[in-house]
Amino acid sequence: MRKLYPLFSMLIFMTCAPALKITDYKPNIYRSEFTNPDSIYIPKPEIVDNYSKKGNHHYIHKNGFKSFEITKSKTVKNKDSIFANELKFYATYSSFYTRKSMYEKFGNWDKNLYIKGERTPFLIWKKVKLFPEKENYFYVVTGGHECTNCDVDLKSIYASVIVLDENKNDCLTDKDPKLKKEIIALFSDGIKNLTNSEEFYGKFWGLVLKNKIQ
Repeated sequence: MRKLYPLFSMLIFMTCAPALKITDYKPNIYRSEFTNPDSIYIPKPEIVDNYSKKGNHHYIHKNGFKSFEITKSKTVKNKDSIFANELKFYATYSSFYTRKSMYEKFGNWDKNLYIKGERTPFLIWKKVKLFPEKENYFYVVTGGHECTNCDVDLKSIYASVIVLDENKNDCLTDKDPKLKKEIIALFSDGIKNLTNSEEFYGKFWGLVLKNKIQ
């Protein structure tokens, strides 16, 4: 039995009720205690030791990433009920980098997407203008994954993003290679230009804490 959730109409599917939960984001309710530094700036990219020396990948990247790859999402489908492509940036210092990048550019997100097996929610922005010089609007789903108790490899930690256009078409296919290239560049630059602000994390971890309490 398959149940359709009316998030963007025909985008997110599930096979059983506990696997997926979508809620509205209410920014005035969820907040954790994070204090911003005295001055906000963009830290210089840095390569640091991983959380573990096990496995075959020992380094992660602050304000950067080792590589990227496009794979099929396990959750989000386009208007043709085909799983959308997910852009993954590997070996990031934080699996929240694409989420924070969107927040610093576009402010509060619209929806929280809880997926079974992931300890933190994916975040959804509806109808955002990713490129100021264009009139197009997009649906953006940001997520990531971090494994702290497994043998470390290149894919143990990554930040990810899914982008659909106004008509719910997948923007990371080869149908429009120019747009695909622009999206990859947009989020690559976003990760490299994250600020040291703690504002996003105050809201995000407040949301996570609120969900645990309920």
